Amino acid sequence: MKKCVIVAFVAITAMSLSSVVATAQDQSQSRVHAPALPSRLADAYRGMIVCEKAPGAADILRVPLDLAVRGNEIQFARPLFNPRGTWVLGNELGSGSVDAGGKVQMASTWEVGSIFGRGNYSGTLTARGGTLSGTQSWHGSEDEARTRSCHIALVPAANSQRSETKQ
Repeated sequence: MKKCVIVAFVAITAMSLSSVVATAQDQSQSRVHAPALPSRLADAYRGMIVCEKAPGAADILRVPLDLAVRGNEIQFARPLFNPRGTWVLGNELGSGSVDAGGKVQMASTWEVGSIFGRGNYSGTLTARGGTLSGTQSWHGSEDEARTRSCHIALVPAANSQRSETKQ
């Protein structure tokens, strides 16, 4: 069941990110091209996010993460699971920026029931992939605040195009 849910999430995310990528490609083709910048990135990346075991969770978090690059802006998505990791409860959706050198800053907020969460991640992207690290923090209505560290590894998505970052 968990594999079916993850496959369904990845398929849904890929469909939604493909429209983001198509829009970005259309916009980049309609603009006058500036001189070449030092860093060329793929327009979409896929990978995994791995986070420390949360209190009450069955195990560490290890789930797929998709990231789209549109100029110097990025968007990402990954599934949110129940503590046992058996049901998808929603999605962590976030955004951020990438500079000409590939330095990435991204953040997210999410809400599932009475639990409110925030993610902050940073790292580097290249044309061949990248790594990011950060933290997730959350709290419920009667819960104390929790924090855990996370690491993300990414590679260019299949059929990904190269895009230039803005300075």
